[in-house]
Amino acid sequence: MPGRRWVILAVLFAARAATGFQFQSVGSAAKLLMQDLAIDYSQIGMLLGAYLLPGVIVAFPAGLLGQRFQEKTLGLAGLALMVISGVALSVCDGFVAALAARIIGGVGATIAILVATKMTTDWFDGREIVLAMSLLQVSWPFGAMLALPIQAFIGQSFGWPAVMMSGAIAAGAAFCAFAFVSEPSERAPQTAVERSKLPHSVLLAVIVAGTIWGAMNLACILFFSYAPLLLVAQGSSPTAAASLVSLAIWFTILAIPTGGYLVHRLGRPTAAIVTCALIAAIALALFAAGVHPTISCLLFGVAVGPLSGAILSLPAKVLSPRDRSVGFGVFYTCFYVLMAVGPLAAGRLQDLWGSPSAALIAGAALLVAIVPLSLSFVFLSNPHRLARLDGDAPLREWRPGISRADG
Repeated sequence: MPGRRWVILAVLFAARAATGFQFQSVGSAAKLLMQDLAIDYSQIGMLLGAYLLPGVIVAFPAGLLGQRFQEKTLGLAGLALMVISGVALSVCDGFVAALAARIIGGVGATIAILVATKMTTDWFDGREIVLAMSLLQVSWPFGAMLALPIQAFIGQSFGWPAVMMSGAIAAGAAFCAFAFVSEPSERAPQTAVERSKLPHSVLLAVIVAGTIWGAMNLACILFFSYAPLLLVAQGSSPTAAASLVSLAIWFTILAIPTGGYLVHRLGRPTAAIVTCALIAAIALALFAAGVHPTISCLLFGVAVGPLSGAILSLPAKVLSPRDRSVGFGVFYTCFYVLMAVGPLAAGRLQDLWGSPSAALIAGAALLVAIVPLSLSFVFLSNPHRLARLDGDAPLREWRPGISRADG
């Protein structure tokens, strides 16, 4: 049934949105948590980071487990961990207990995100994969933004334990919906013994793709974190600075599905990655230099939007169905490593330069680095280089409108 894959995508969207909704719960209840648990801002930061850092350790083992268990089973397990985390957070009475519960939720979220990405690839490979990945990417910020007003109301009306419980309820609703997902009928059945190692050429290509994904997201985080500080340093009021950057975020969210649709129609994801990365890098450099900051800020927001779906579609070119679980495990490990060390390195760079512009210049450099990395991926994903020695059929080439990636 042609429309079934869009129903499946809606369920995967909901599962990934639940991770964003639960992530935001600590930020939404930060003041209340600080009062009741007697913690400070640094510990709030640790609770926020604890939701993301498990990905560095968990992503690859989760990919290996994906070769032994059905993605549906693994996804349900991840969502169940998120439910447990939300319930545990709602009854915790100290920072250590909250940190442990938060880590459990981060493990579950990592698994859910990996499974959602892999299943979207299975359902849309050779079809509208760039558009589907773009829509999936919107789910996390959608969940986080949906949480802001809802959790603020819950926190003021019922207290912070209810906010934490709302994260569990969101994950529980996604769990119920996820119980009805299935694999595409045309997918080849798994062999009795799956390999846990990727061929070297495929492994290198996936590492490059994961690095591109991490570089793009890190550049965005640096922009959203340090752009308001630079605007204030240049004379803007804190409210005006925050409003401008918030507007850029909305432009990005709108540009993700719109750009995904356009890239899908053009059938040239690599060309889109190179073009959009360069435009975003130039806009970010101009913003850091104080050249038409409003225009530069909004141009950056628009330019980074189409990158999401195009980059997430890259692994489909080099990963055969039986390699996708472990392949996406490697992909997300690269992403989480960059997300873990990047902000710290940027912060130290800012301390050395003594200006928020340092982190923004670093973000522009990351976007420029995407260009040679993308060209490297094109070289590594050449079908002749990916020919299997073990008798696998060579991967088909991507053709505009129906294919996997462009060269």
